[in-house]
Amino acid sequence: MKIAQFNTFPYGGAATAAKRLHEQLLQRKVESNFYYRLNDKQIQLDDSFRCVEFRKPRSGVWGAIDKRLNRQREKTIHRLYDGHIAGRPDGLETFSMADLPEPTALDWAGINADVVHLHWMSFFADYPSFFNSIPDSVPLVWTLHDMNAFTGGCHYSGGCERFVSGCGVCPQILNQHSGDVSEFSFRSKRRALKGKSIHVITPSQWLGDLAKQSEIWPDGTTFDTLHYGLDLDLFQPVSKQQARLELGIVGEKTLIAFGAEDINCQRKGVQHLLPALTQLDDKSAVECLMFGSGALDVSDNLPHIHQLGYVDSLKRQALIYSAADIVVVPSLEDNQPQVGLEALACGTPVVGFNAGGIPEYVRPGETGLLAEVGDSSDLSDQIGWLVTHVDERSEMGRRGRMMMEQEFEKNAQSQKQVDFYEQILSGGPIRMAS
Repeated sequence: MKIAQFNTFPYGGAATAAKRLHEQLLQRKVESNFYYRLNDKQIQLDDSFRCVEFRKPRSGVWGAIDKRLNRQREKTIHRLYDGHIAGRPDGLETFSMADLPEPTALDWAGINADVVHLHWMSFFADYPSFFNSIPDSVPLVWTLHDMNAFTGGCHYSGGCERFVSGCGVCPQILNQHSGDVSEFSFRSKRRALKGKSIHVITPSQWLGDLAKQSEIWPDGTTFDTLHYGLDLDLFQPVSKQQARLELGIVGEKTLIAFGAEDINCQRKGVQHLLPALTQLDDKSAVECLMFGSGALDVSDNLPHIHQLGYVDSLKRQALIYSAADIVVVPSLEDNQPQVGLEALACGTPVVGFNAGGIPEYVRPGETGLLAEVGDSSDLSDQIGWLVTHVDERSEMGRRGRMMMEQEFEKNAQSQKQVDFYEQILSGGPIRMAS
């Protein structure tokens, strides 16, 4: 069995989950190759990771025709981008088009996989050329890490349901109207996917329920949920004293941690977390750890914040989670944020908003606490309760670790994925094991 995994980057949240699966497949002696398009951070990778090579343009008369058609297509793409996407305010979630200026047809003869497993594909795949280059007979497994695969461009809809019927008049772009870039991209995706054998996997049931509503999928598409699998030997509890010593944090104050790929992304909710921290009853009793790209402008009203910057070392991430007494996941909309999962694996309870897939693993009173979405005061109350209830906090951390062992352990999750591949290739009934 030969699996070809595709993800735009070899780093970031989706890539982390995809790489974990890829490495587990290799350990199971499954032939897996991980194809990426961009490695801006120059992450060191082994030979099973490959920067994708697209098919070379045709030459002669057909090549000249292709060039002319592509110039026309480029004009349309640039017009839509300039009219609807360029100039959007900072802090908004990514918005990505289905069509890219340059074709991205795969050199299929060099890949020739039994199963194509797609992950986060924005800025990687020009939908028309990419999907046309994969034979219809090859099954496509698609693990969704956000909503983009089934919308006209947004990665999280913010409650908008236009993706159900085809998008258009998109609230996340400039100059919204019928036929705008969101509707153009939605139609392009639907055409590109027509006739394909697609098996959608979502890490959270919340995302799966949304995906099923979209008209983008071809007939026969299947939908299943498979939680992310974590290395629980890497993400495991370390004594708080040792973790803090290695991080250079002195003192015995209660530590509250928050992390994200981009800590200033509005969807990740730091604009609600900071006011929540200012409302804590005894700010002198706590300190904060924040990690991720970007920097915060902090005020005197806040507890002391250790800004650790972008942390790409998984071992160091595990130390952060173990050093913390509470990890906060204040996302306003999210699939299954791995910061929370990793924290629970390290025995640290999580406080989050009751949004997206977060309540599927933050179980109130058992593994953490939930606040009303966007309510900073309620978030502060939940954090404050855990600050003052040390024994209950410890018990939630213990139960969180136990939940991770039972439902999110990487070997069990990867075995379910292998079984799923085998079901697809055997032609039998297709259903992800629970």
